[in-house]
Amino acid sequence: MLIYLNLGILMLMFSFFFMFMLLKFLILKLKIFIEFELMKIFGLNFSVLLYFDYKTLMFIMLVLMISSMIIFYSIEYMWMDMFSIRFIYILMLFVFSMLLMIVGQNLLMILLGWDGLGLISYCLVIYYNSWSSYFSGMLTILTNRLGDIGLLLSISMMSMYGDWNYMLMNFKFVNFFMIFFLMLGAFTKSAQVPFSSWLPMAMAAPTPISSLVHSSTLVTAGVYLMIRLKNLMFLNMNFKFFMLFLSLMTMFFSGMVASFENDFKKIIALSTLSQLGIMMLTLLLGFSMLSFFHLVIHAMFKSLLFMCAGLILHSMNNNQDVRYLGGMSKMLLLTLIYFHCSNLALCGFPFLSGFYSKDMILELSIFNNLNILILLMFYISLSFTVIYTFRLIYYSIFNLMMFNSSWMCYDSVLMNFSMTMMFIYSVLGGSLFSWFVFDSLMLIILENSLKYFLNILIFLSMLVGLFIFILNKIISKKILLFNFMKFMWFMNNFSSFFSKNFLFFGNKLFLEMDKGWFEKISKDMIFMIYINFMKLENFIMMLMVSIFFFFFFMIIFYF
Repeated sequence: MLIYLNLGILMLMFSFFFMFMLLKFLILKLKIFIEFELMKIFGLNFSVLLYFDYKTLMFIMLVLMISSMIIFYSIEYMWMDMFSIRFIYILMLFVFSMLLMIVGQNLLMILLGWDGLGLISYCLVIYYNSWSSYFSGMLTILTNRLGDIGLLLSISMMSMYGDWNYMLMNFKFVNFFMIFFLMLGAFTKSAQVPFSSWLPMAMAAPTPISSLVHSSTLVTAGVYLMIRLKNLMFLNMNFKFFMLFLSLMTMFFSGMVASFENDFKKIIALSTLSQLGIMMLTLLLGFSMLSFFHLVIHAMFKSLLFMCAGLILHSMNNNQDVRYLGGMSKMLLLTLIYFHCSNLALCGFPFLSGFYSKDMILELSIFNNLNILILLMFYISLSFTVIYTFRLIYYSIFNLMMFNSSWMCYDSVLMNFSMTMMFIYSVLGGSLFSWFVFDSLMLIILENSLKYFLNILIFLSMLVGLFIFILNKIISKKILLFNFMKFMWFMNNFSSFFSKNFLFFGNKLFLEMDKGWFEKISKDMIFMIYINFMKLENFIMMLMVSIFFFFFFMIIFYF
């Protein structure tokens, strides 16, 4: 495990270095372009373009910090795993692909990191080599390949302009299809409706990978791309409103499903999906800086939430049903403190990190020209966050343990060290980053009732969540709506239907074409061509030998 320790320390040092560089870029307001021209063919410029500003450095610092904590966490979590070296290599490849996508600012560089993220996430999801992992990995990679196709088509369209640098191109020549394909890639990678089913299925990966992949890197790649492409989104207002509706439906759908889900890791994955909907909605309302701020803050407390969940599941012998949890406050005291603080930060509890972004999103959403239905669905979706969060708090503290009659579990030193670092970021990160990012004052004047609206929403949602929990416990078997919620509105069947049929069609083509008459015809044809070629070659050789001997004897007889 020495390689884990060395890599963790190295990445932690790099994260502190990028933190100091972030402060320098913020104070001096620096922006650096670095471009390497590889080749130029028929007017098309193949170049490597790197762009560094404070957003890039903040995201790099965040990814390296979380990755270093995950590596320290994995020293004990993956202690008994026989493929731990393969695990760390795949993890490093994933981090490298993410950094490549962050610093690359033309579509060619983004595609390299984008495809690396998709392929390596598939390798991580199928890490445990079970049938459920294979199914989840196949659904993950097929859904993500759909977004990769959109990115490839947008690259081919941008080739007509001679360069793939979207930051310096003239937006007068951008057509609707280019915007559509770019947004298709971003929505697929960030698991927005109707591509949401792959994110809970990807929980088949180990918990450290779930913490890294589904909190701070893979799913936020689409949001980060849309933040960089924010000028493209507002060229077509009808399409922007359509995307706003999809992000709102993602929030509403994921929060409602998480309120009835019983799988521990799927509840946290659905909460990630809900927060991705909030980021997309904030971005589409025109607050790109606020969306990036919530992305950074969310990555901090969500990685802590996954770490705490991983230790709880590790202690419960990998049992993921929340109904068996309970009475763990005496055994896992420090872990539960971190777990509940990250849960409260997810709710937007006052003066934790999530409060600084969520409260500003709520206040600024009132000033937009949104109708009452969109605002109502937005507030209901935020209340669902509190409902499933306090449901987890109830199961972990007040519920009786129903897993084993005599079961003891304890805190872990190495795992709690990683949690402590992320806990400091989760508590203090919101205020610190709000001072860094929002360097100018924002004056928002509201009534007292609207100013306290987030606190009132949290309290009312707690009561609604308790009512739903009691109703679910008493008559869950008699209400078909509850089963409908648990199965994600049958979206898993929708995704698996298309993936299964496409795979079946490809397998049929393979059997009928490659392994069928096409192979027979091609094989016989190649064999006949080869035989005829050999006959022709033999005939030419015999002819050449005959001509040689003919001239040879003619010369001998002549002399």
